[in-house]
Amino acid sequence: MRKIHVDAMRRRWRGCIGRNPSLCWPAMNPPAPPAPVSWRKRLVWRSQALLLGVCWRVLGLLPRRAASAAGAAAFALLGPLTARHAFVRRNLAQVLGTGDPARIDPIARGVWGNFGAVLAEYPHLARYVCGAAGADFEIRIDPHAEAIVRGQLPAVYVAAHLANWELATAAIARLGIPFSAVYAPQGNPFLDTRLQARRAALRARFIGKRNALRQLVTELRGGRSVGLLPDQRSDTGEMLPFFGAPAATAISPAWLALQGGVPLVPVHVERLGHARYRTTFHAPLAPPAAGSGRAQVLALSERLNALFESWIRAHPEQWLCLRRRWPRQPAAQHVETPRCG
Repeated sequence: MRKIHVDAMRRRWRGCIGRNPSLCWPAMNPPAPPAPVSWRKRLVWRSQALLLGVCWRVLGLLPRRAASAAGAAAFALLGPLTARHAFVRRNLAQVLGTGDPARIDPIARGVWGNFGAVLAEYPHLARYVCGAAGADFEIRIDPHAEAIVRGQLPAVYVAAHLANWELATAAIARLGIPFSAVYAPQGNPFLDTRLQARRAALRARFIGKRNALRQLVTELRGGRSVGLLPDQRSDTGEMLPFFGAPAATAISPAWLALQGGVPLVPVHVERLGHARYRTTFHAPLAPPAAGSGRAQVLALSERLNALFESWIRAHPEQWLCLRRRWPRQPAAQHVETPRCG
């Protein structure tokens, strides 16, 4: 594995995960206490966490498929009533290439339904890791990734917020790969604590997204694999083509793979039904032979975006993006999107 010079990278590159050299690893080093908040806000936070805990307790008593179906039905009904629905519709308009409500609205309801199913499946995560899900959790490995995955070699695994994205980590854990995953802490600390307690079933180290780069380098040097979900907007990212328009994109996965001398392996999770999934480990993405340094990182990141496009186009209702993904007027800056493969 090549020696990774993190500080040099921080001076030269944009699009990485955080810029402060301090680390944030909630599983081992809890972050500093947050700034004081009003008692009303804390009451709202605690109420939200309590409600989620009660829902998970009930859903945990149901069979997996029944819990998933209940969550999907509830969110398909309630999600379109929220303020976030506007972001879902706007993002889908870019993905579909049309603003026609007749096309967007049914898919948008599907997005919320998928999100509700994901939330309802958290009490059942352990079953996917230990194998109790049986035929409901299919794992496929591309022949070009077989040696990496079966050999548990260090790699940078990347997935998108598709289907139940937590099952990318579940599949990696089930295969016995030493793994550390980046996650975005919730704004509600009580909610975040409950969520991380459920994620404990995934048997991974979780690294808070902010200021995570140095820790990711350490994990790779220690022989562990790392995982990221770089399909969402990165405010410090590079403007790269995504569905025909420039979008702020994190380039840290490509940089980590190239500088660390480890493969960049895409992991695709597909929903086949309520609580039924297929997870595919694709062939590692390779940079173009020509070029070096920054050009290779950007080219590899574009290839990853193109691959994500193909997955999202196949099942746009399974892609979750509850924030603005593109600039407000993407059509004015149209760029050609490279095709994967």
